[in-house]
Amino acid sequence: MNPRTAQATTVSGGALHLTGALYGGKDLSGGIASTLLQRYGRWEVRLRADPGRGYSPVALLWPAHFGHPEKAEIDFTEIPDPTRHTADIHIHHGPTDQQATHQLHADFTHWHTIAVDWLPDHLTFWPDGHPTWTYTGPLLPQHTTMGLTLQNDQTCDRGPTACRDHTTPAKVTMDIDWIRIYPAPPTSTNAPLSTPSATPASPTPTPSRPTTCPAPPPRQ
Repeated sequence: MNPRTAQATTVSGGALHLTGALYGGKDLSGGIASTLLQRYGRWEVRLRADPGRGYSPVALLWPAHFGHPEKAEIDFTEIPDPTRHTADIHIHHGPTDQQATHQLHADFTHWHTIAVDWLPDHLTFWPDGHPTWTYTGPLLPQHTTMGLTLQNDQTCDRGPTACRDHTTPAKVTMDIDWIRIYPAPPTSTNAPLSTPSATPASPTPTPSRPTTCPAPPPRQ
């Protein structure tokens, strides 16, 4: 479980801030979830993160109903490394939580743009405009719709070494400058987009800014 509070989610200076800290003596963090859900498409996030043990900034795709019709999760940037110099990509699928994983190396205390393309036959991950990994294996989601979730997870549930300690700053913030969401081109899939309000696909699609709710469902 990743305990959160709405106090940890703020907007200022044209950016979204998810801040892990002690709130009323409790170690908590923040997160938001998009209400724009679709099957297939492209998601882009420009982000950075403060260093600090005890928190893991993550940008992921989460299904409309976890476990129905399938258990699926796509973490296209997860940064548990306290120094923020490595990040992980995880594809989760199935009742036993099978995983495929790839690692990124960059200084995530600086701004980076991370993107994922999800189409019926592959996932491609794009850090800073470079295709670093294309996955075509059996863990591809096939039956669900998904939406963007941004979280600065408190990670103490992963064991004592993942908890906040004496080296951790009072506040550890994940900053998000912007996001862009594109539907998949109609020629790439026979499955209709799930959200009628999604921007119609075109050769040069227009980014959509999703509405958000203050707290996403806890990750399983």
